[in-house]
Amino acid sequence: MNKKFEIFCDELLKWNKIHNLTGYKTKDLVFENIFDSIYPLKFINDFKSAIDIGSGNGFPAILLAIEKIESKFYLVEPNNKKVAFLNYIVMMLDLPNVEILKCRFEDLKRFKVDLITSRALFSSDKLVEMSKDFLNDNGYVLFYKGSNESNAYAKIGNRSYVYKSKGEING
Repeated sequence: MNKKFEIFCDELLKWNKIHNLTGYKTKDLVFENIFDSIYPLKFINDFKSAIDIGSGNGFPAILLAIEKIESKFYLVEPNNKKVAFLNYIVMMLDLPNVEILKCRFEDLKRFKVDLITSRALFSSDKLVEMSKDFLNDNGYVLFYKGSNESNAYAKIGNRSYVYKSKGEING
């Protein structure tokens, strides 16, 4: 297992005691979410750039960035304390491939990426509508949703992974 996952877990739990970033209070819960974050690497296409919408406490983007150090990640998060944590953890983990953008996604200036991720933010349809103009022609969206998601590409336990190409989105 990557040592950076341990560091991420320890730092998230430390920060959580003071700043209440997440409901995860134990290492087991944090690691469950780490594995949930990186699981899609088993089935998604390779990518060189990604935007994560509503990055919060770093799931899934920080964990994906650890595994895909050669890919560029843009983490979009408007909340000050979450941005502070994200900046801190990027520095702690030495992740030069991550850039934190402190803004709402709706206010982000358009640029193109290969992958757009989001976890538990908005409905899949709304996320697709908001993000499709950011995708390269061969790009994909990857949304981490609850188990009741009807258009899931894969399901594991209580998690549904919605994975669609730009072509499937534009239909």
